[in-house]
This record gives sequence, C-alpha cells and structure tokens, in this order.
Amino acid sequence: MKDRWQEIQNDIGIFTDKTFGQSTLLSKMTHLQDEIEEILASPDDKMEWADCLILFLDAARRTGMDMDVLYNAVQDKMEINKNRKWGEPDENGVVRHVS
Repeated sequence: MKDRWQEIQNDIGIFTDKTFGQSTLLSKMTHLQDEIEEILASPDDKMEWADCLILFLDAARRTGMDMDVLYNAVQDKMEINKNRKWGEPDENGVVRHVS
C-alpha cells in the first residue's frame, strides 16, 4: 500500500505548483504564520489546522523533503529531545532545553 502521507504531499505539490507557481519558501512560511494566528483565534477549527499542515508539507516539499525524510527527521529529533534537559516554562508556557 502506498504511503498516504506521501500521496497527500504529492497532491498538494501538484495543486500548489499549478495554482501558486510563483510561491517561494518565504511566501509559504509567511502565509503559515498567518494561519497559525487563525488557529490561535479558533483552536477547534480543524480546517485551520489543515491549512497549516498543507503549507508546511508543501514548503518542505519545495526544499526537497519528502515524507520519508520528514519522518526520519522527526524520529531523530525526538531521540535528541528525550535526552535533553528542559527548563521551566516562560511567561507564555514555552519550555526550552537547557542542554
């Protein structure tokens, strides 16, 4: 069976190349920031979450990352994160690593 995530990344790429051919990594990331603000305003709106995922997957695709690359990177990064020491939350609740 084909990987459903790779299929959706490919489908997103076909659509965005045809519809927004002049878009750049910067334009996608700027748009993603706008969509994140929309999630903060309406966190239960699954379509806003979908917008973010679409933009993120397409931006990664534009830099040459397919779903295998992303999957492996997430696994590798999770192992790093599990072995880090973490500080206290800041005023916004963000916790950063200290080592």
